[in-house]
Amino acid sequence: MIFSLFTNHKALPDEQLMSAVRLAADERAFSELYRRYARLLQGFFFRLLGGNEEQAADLMQDTFMRLWSAREQYSEKQSFRTWLFTIAYNLCKNIYRANAHEQTYIDSLPAEEPVAEDITPLRIDAETFDRALQQELSRLTKTQQMLFELRFTQELSVPEIATIMDIPEGTVKSRLHTLTQYLRLKLKDYE
Repeated sequence: MIFSLFTNHKALPDEQLMSAVRLAADERAFSELYRRYARLLQGFFFRLLGGNEEQAADLMQDTFMRLWSAREQYSEKQSFRTWLFTIAYNLCKNIYRANAHEQTYIDSLPAEEPVAEDITPLRIDAETFDRALQQELSRLTKTQQMLFELRFTQELSVPEIATIMDIPEGTVKSRLHTLTQYLRLKLKDYE
């Protein structure tokens, strides 16, 4: 499919835009995909990589560079969003591997005993809950954090997550169940 200069790229679905990028190296289609997903990806990386804004911006750019370089590998049969997040997920895994020695050291430190707090207010506002949730999320493994991000922040489906993480759907469901049960237990005071 050849796109003319007069094609309204904003009206096209992601998959058609990516097809134009793949088949005709259509820079306007690429720019539209960038416009749609750059901030979303940067937030994705920001949350998963400890709030490092500069690293998140670099990885977002790297994701789009890889998308452009691998454009001929895109299949029109797959969801563009799933394909894009697969690239982003793999970049995160690379960062996690590179920082594995740091995590090993942190894991070797003795765990701090939590201080029991009496939560008696009748109403705990959303900001307090969000802080508690973020604290619990920071204690999860990188894989669990990624799973939470893909399902609950990016709102991807179980099949999409299975494709991105390259694991069976049943494994995704099982891990999501375990994760939600863990968070429910840890955040029970906020019910």
